[in-house]
Amino acid sequence: MCEMVWTYNYSSMKKAYCLIIITILLVACWTTPSETTAPTSNLEKQIIPHITTITPNPTTTPTQEPTSTHTPTSTITPTQTPSSTVELSFYKAADCLPKNTLVQIGTVTQVIDGDTITVLFDDGKTYTVRYIGMDTPEREMPFFTQSYNANSDLVLQKEVVLIKDVSETDPYDRLLRYVIVDNILVNLELVKTGFAKVMMIPPDVACADTLSSAEQEPQASQIGIWAATATPEPSASQVIIVAVEKREEYVDLQNIGDMDVDLTGWNLVSERGHQECHLAGIIKAGETLRVWAGVSQQGGYSCGYSSPIWNNSQPDPAVLFNLQGVEVSRK
Repeated sequence: MCEMVWTYNYSSMKKAYCLIIITILLVACWTTPSETTAPTSNLEKQIIPHITTITPNPTTTPTQEPTSTHTPTSTITPTQTPSSTVELSFYKAADCLPKNTLVQIGTVTQVIDGDTITVLFDDGKTYTVRYIGMDTPEREMPFFTQSYNANSDLVLQKEVVLIKDVSETDPYDRLLRYVIVDNILVNLELVKTGFAKVMMIPPDVACADTLSSAEQEPQASQIGIWAATATPEPSASQVIIVAVEKREEYVDLQNIGDMDVDLTGWNLVSERGHQECHLAGIIKAGETLRVWAGVSQQGGYSCGYSSPIWNNSQPDPAVLFNLQGVEVSRK
């Protein structure tokens, strides 16, 4: 009997125990999904806003705008302020060109003669420009047309670079400049090809040696204005140099003929320095005319130079050329 009671109790307890375990498992299975699902939805809510914050972040778009705004800087480097690359290019025209000086760029609108042009600048203003260091025949003189044409072929309607030496202008308010076109120094080119003579007027002498060296070849070969010209026979009107006073800076000319002579278009030149004095007026038969390099003293003719032109320490002949550009006297 006792054994039966124990057996019954045991099987009842076993069933109750199994029932408890099943209940626990059911409860566990029920709660786990709901807990796992809830965090998942929370996690989704956190991730979605995070993604939206990243999307508007194309800060890259604004960064490209400054680059496009920077491009106009290239327009601010116009012709008036040449870049270092341009400088190197036009300075190849001649080693003698002054470096730390004013450089301008313009277009040649007119050629006046072999050594003078008119230039239009970017600001719309036009200036007359006189070439430094050389001189070409004036109108009505031999080789005027050839020099004019040579200059015109080089520069007319072209963009030129103008380089200042020391002086801004000459006594006639013309800009004094070295002129470069297509990397050619026009001042030098006209001398080399025999269409100009060297004429240096201090203080603008940076290229004096270069120009003087270039002049030797055409002079020796008698090219252009150096071509041999028949010496005029002595005439009734003859003007000669009778005295040169270098320290006092004057030259005396005398008309030894029996006729008055018009000196307009005649030139008196310091051969060593190539400074030129353009003469004018009438010298009467038998008269002596004193020509002063600077301001005339006690009468005479003034060349208008502000500094001495005659070299006192080395040979420096005075040479007189007539209207045709022919040498008529030297001393």
